[in-house]
Amino acid sequence: MTTWEDLDNESESDEEDAEDEAKIAMALVATVENENESSDAESCADSESETEVYSKLTRSELVDSIKELLGLYENQSSELRKVKQRYIKLVKLHDSTKNELDVLQYEYNNLKIVTEKGVNKPMYEHDAALQEFITT
Repeated sequence: MTTWEDLDNESESDEEDAEDEAKIAMALVATVENENESSDAESCADSESETEVYSKLTRSELVDSIKELLGLYENQSSELRKVKQRYIKLVKLHDSTKNELDVLQYEYNNLKIVTEKGVNKPMYEHDAALQEFITT
């Protein structure tokens, strides 16, 4: 089972990879924009000389798709950071609550021992209220 620490380590390397991919994609976008500025005649001649077709999309459609994917990546990345921060807060809250529970359990056990030793003693009103409060 994967732990959050494993995911953190993976996400750091994934973020670096994604940043590299984003830089490459932005370079591609810049290249395509520069090529779009060149004459249409040159681009038609270049496309006619190529014999392989990789996609039925035009370059501008591919650039738009890449831009859209980069935007989605940024949104998901920020959402992941928020979830991660919330998880860290919940873990801290869990730890503090567990510590409080341990302290209360210890106090309860001590009170129970004291109460068992003093069974023959008359119980005062406030002692009864305290014991009732602890047991509930």
